[in-house]
Amino acid sequence: MTNIKIPNLEGVIINSHGYRLLGAFWRADTKGKHPTVLLLHGIPGIEKNYDLAYALREAGWNCLAFHYRGCWGSEGNYTLPGIPDDITAAIDYLSNDPGVDMTRLAGVGLSLGGWGVIMAAARDSRLRAIVSMNPLVDPKAQPFDDETFTNFASMLHGISPAEVKAQWAALTPLTQVAPQLGGRPTLLLTGDADELFPPEHIQPLADAMPFAEWKRIPNADHIFSDHRRIVVHTVIDWLTRAFSPLPPLNDGLTLRSPTEADHARVLSVLNDWWGGRNLRHLLPRLYFQHFNDTSFIVEKDGALVAFLIGFVSQSEPGVSYIHFVGVHPEYRQGGIARALYERFFELARARGAREVHLITSPVNAGSIAYHLRLGFTASNPIPDYDGKGEDRIVFKKTIGG
Repeated sequence: MTNIKIPNLEGVIINSHGYRLLGAFWRADTKGKHPTVLLLHGIPGIEKNYDLAYALREAGWNCLAFHYRGCWGSEGNYTLPGIPDDITAAIDYLSNDPGVDMTRLAGVGLSLGGWGVIMAAARDSRLRAIVSMNPLVDPKAQPFDDETFTNFASMLHGISPAEVKAQWAALTPLTQVAPQLGGRPTLLLTGDADELFPPEHIQPLADAMPFAEWKRIPNADHIFSDHRRIVVHTVIDWLTRAFSPLPPLNDGLTLRSPTEADHARVLSVLNDWWGGRNLRHLLPRLYFQHFNDTSFIVEKDGALVAFLIGFVSQSEPGVSYIHFVGVHPEYRQGGIARALYERFFELARARGAREVHLITSPVNAGSIAYHLRLGFTASNPIPDYDGKGEDRIVFKKTIGG
């Protein structure tokens, strides 16, 4: 029989209380230690979030997804209060893998997995960042009917509907343990149209952990059925920032994504920042409508200091593009531009990009010298690149393996 191997995807077996738990490990495709996500499903676990696992691997992360005792082929009888123990066993497994950077280990869970990741993190500090998606917060506040528990039990091993119901009711409310996560980056990601755990179910948890960031996706249901791409980008972007080695901006500067309302603000400064040159045609409103999650605005006391407009290519896999960067003349020697480029590189890598491209005019000697110092390689001038007489130099920089 042919032994079929899938690159960078491994079947794993984890021991928990003497039982074999089955899982899959998506391994980053470069050598060395990598940030890693422990991915947790709900009950019974039909939605496993594997789209997130593949995207994490493309972004340079490892990802381990596994099945608790008594479900999806894992040995033993299913037990709700035993889920945190199974999660601890998975963390132990990851701690022995030489490719896992345990200083950058995050837990991401959906539904009952969202409950489990907070419960596990409350007792295990090895989870350095936590993402809880549409979690069960308090079972007493959200009881299910008997038919639901019967459906759950039909897909689980060694547990009756009555036992599922009783164990569900006895689960610890997250509000009792949430304060123990203080000091660790924590994200609550929820759907406003969640039919199981609506926003009012989540609110007590948000109140109990004011240090957490709560992102709500309008019109998203319990498993984010029609919002999967948003979920993937949101989780990976947030984790990238949570573990970012880049220092914060100094001198009271703040960094955020632009909104459509910033379009007029940016246009209003172009002439002053570029010595009277009219460059407004280079920044139509669409950049502030459709590329804001890969662009940046820098402010100080509410005043515009700098901006970067960039995006990940929709037609060239692995390529990202920086379209326009501007810094207020009074701040141009403070390293702000370099900081913006570094943050774009980081974000583009998180979206799976391995190269950054940009262009400039052959007469723009300052821009050419600056980008060469940043490690870009430059083409020879390309005649008529942007139309007759519009020659350009194309810059490229590798940002990932």
